[in-house]
Amino acid sequence: PIRGSRMQTMSQQSQAQILESHSNLSHILEDRTHWSMRLLAEYPISLYVLVLVPALAQLAPMLVLATTTTRTATTSFNLVCNWLYTLLALGSVFLLGKALRSADFHLATSRLHLFVADFKLRWSEVSGKEWRKYLLAWCLMVFVAVASQVLQAWSVESDSGNDPVAKALQHVIEALSVFSFAVSSAIVMLAAYLQSHLLLGLDKSLDCWCCQVVNSMEFAPAVQSWNAMQALLKCISRELASTFLSLQILSSLGFVYFLAAAVTWIFREEPEILHTVVEGLASLPLVWLFLLGMRVCMHGADLTEKCRAIPAFVNQIPTNLDVDLDRQYLVRFITDSSAGFAVNDVKLTQELFMKQMIVFAGLLSGLVSIFSRLYF
Repeated sequence: PIRGSRMQTMSQQSQAQILESHSNLSHILEDRTHWSMRLLAEYPISLYVLVLVPALAQLAPMLVLATTTTRTATTSFNLVCNWLYTLLALGSVFLLGKALRSADFHLATSRLHLFVADFKLRWSEVSGKEWRKYLLAWCLMVFVAVASQVLQAWSVESDSGNDPVAKALQHVIEALSVFSFAVSSAIVMLAAYLQSHLLLGLDKSLDCWCCQVVNSMEFAPAVQSWNAMQALLKCISRELASTFLSLQILSSLGFVYFLAAAVTWIFREEPEILHTVVEGLASLPLVWLFLLGMRVCMHGADLTEKCRAIPAFVNQIPTNLDVDLDRQYLVRFITDSSAGFAVNDVKLTQELFMKQMIVFAGLLSGLVSIFSRLYF
């Protein structure tokens, strides 16, 4: 059963009926299913084990060290980063897996592949570029995590006052931390890439629809095709909403923790250079997670903006009629459909994205100004 108000239920059922009205959308061909979808949908248990085992394995040595050593800021950063990525990875596997196994999502992605059939190469090219960016970002994140743990291990070894058993436990925690972060961050990156992949596909489907209208110059049949398009947009947006929202919430929480820790560091008396470098490297995954959420948010805002620009595009298509009533009706129909990327019935626009960017820039500028006043 679908939760929500009666109108929301009827709206979802209507969108499903629109997609089911196409007889050739009953299933997704195997070669059209993206590999990331198959991984998240078919192997959730394996992913849960890969994420949870190294994360939980760190708890025992941490509890032992907590009774003998004092927790440092670097340890806190590592703990927050690992568990934030772990929670987000578990949530992404659960929420995306649930969405990928739904019948409505299968119908929507089938329709999406049909829309971009003529632009399949272009979608693959854009999605491939996006995947390489995500892969490069993940490699940099893992490299920074390894560098942070290596410097922390060197700091522990250089401290002659530490107990040998405590040093050994610390090294075990460092190794488990790197492995846990590598696995959980890979799943987070994969989930974010899958969202970007689908949003880019929806963007290309809008290009396909515009090309069809321009080539055919038949506005009356375009009403039905746009009806299928807006159902496709709303269906995929609904299925991705929970995963998208979890990414935005947890990435924002991580960034708030980063800002709070940065403020405490600014007012610290004579911080050591090595500890400062280690803490800075340990905090970078929180910043990258926030930027990752911003990038996915940007793709959603771009999709909504393109939907808002389509009525003006259709309205300027030249025809032989001075007043084309079919075109006027199509423009009005597109506007009234209110298509775009929506999260829990809240449409994600470029205005919202820019407000988020302004808040982000304001917080960073405030942090830099405090730092400059104290040290320069």
